[in-house]
Amino acid sequence: MESITHFLINLLIILVSLLFFQGFVIKNHLKRTHLEFYMFLTLTISVSLCMMFPLTLPGGIPFDLRFIPLVLGCLYASRYTGVWLVALIVVLRIAIHGFENSWFAIGNAIIFSCICFTIREKFKQYSLAQKVTLQVSLFIGMSIWVLTGSKLLFQSPITVSFTFAYTGIHAAGIGLAIFMAEHIKNQHLLLLRLIRSEKAEVASHLASSISHEVRNPLTASRGFLQLLSESSDIPEKEKAYIDLAISEIDSADHIIRDYLTFAKPTAEKIEILEMNKEIQQAIQIVEPMAKQFKVEIHSQLDSAFITGSSGLLQQVLVNIMRNGIEAMSTGGTLTVHSVREQTSLLISVKDDGIGMSQQQINRLGEPYFSTKDLKGTGLGMMVVYRIVESMKGNIHIDSKKGIGTTIFIRLPYMTDAEERKIS
Repeated sequence: MESITHFLINLLIILVSLLFFQGFVIKNHLKRTHLEFYMFLTLTISVSLCMMFPLTLPGGIPFDLRFIPLVLGCLYASRYTGVWLVALIVVLRIAIHGFENSWFAIGNAIIFSCICFTIREKFKQYSLAQKVTLQVSLFIGMSIWVLTGSKLLFQSPITVSFTFAYTGIHAAGIGLAIFMAEHIKNQHLLLLRLIRSEKAEVASHLASSISHEVRNPLTASRGFLQLLSESSDIPEKEKAYIDLAISEIDSADHIIRDYLTFAKPTAEKIEILEMNKEIQQAIQIVEPMAKQFKVEIHSQLDSAFITGSSGLLQQVLVNIMRNGIEAMSTGGTLTVHSVREQTSLLISVKDDGIGMSQQQINRLGEPYFSTKDLKGTGLGMMVVYRIVESMKGNIHIDSKKGIGTTIFIRLPYMTDAEERKIS
């Protein structure tokens, strides 16, 4: 009974820490860097308090639930936080209990953290049920390993009731902790989307209210300049100035067109699109630009049909491919893949360019934010996000500075039964 009380106190410490962290995240709208810091602080406190309130068996071997915050740090926080938690466990264990009774626990912490770091990337792709099942199974195995090692190496008096208490509370604890961590992560993502949506709504209202009024005088001005350029009374030198003015008006018209697309991305004409042809058409459009930047384009495409507007889809694909090409100013390879998943088509566009920081990735798609400094308006990716959302898809970006960027687009495709009805 005493063992259950100690372990429940440890579990309470961990869950209360996560609840405080969740409340702080929601209240303060934390950015990524601040989020990492407070996650680091929360997990450090959890590990420290768990190790300060262990259940010590006769022979001086302590047992606690420090592995739960350690796993959360290795899977959800940065790798630096995970390494710090391992170092903290090593230092506290030796300081409190000495190395003689700690070497086995230190080895377990290192091994267990390495396992978590190894599965970290695949773990992110699992569903909530898969994540909980995997960690519960892993903790049951880890608990049996720890208890067996303590019994054989240190002759700890491990009873059947203690085994069930340690293993059961460990498994239940990691299940609850993973559930809470996923809930906090989803709430934070929802909050970021809400903030982005509010900013987008402001830009949308602005775009729809003034774009038409600005476009009409631009169209008239372009027409009169076109007439002037065709006049034989104007010298060739002055015609060059007129051509430049027409070019700048066309650039302004292009920006306004992006604004209008952003304000109302829903297509009036919905078609059945074969993605192979759409992607290949987008590649043909950007090929001249790719040759200019000495970029090779490689593609490997799966066949799939989606419903949507060809014009809007081309705008998405061409914008993303152009951004990838522009990121490789000294040349490189642009790789375009499409793969059928269970319910969606995954399109990836990978470049070998300059890459982006996490802060830039987080802001990509916001109104007026661009990674091209003064050369970009930020409207391209803003429109891309809006169109993909209108097609019930989503975008994920993976990028590292100096290595390159991969943009993933998931779009729902038509099932085989729906395709047969069409054919």
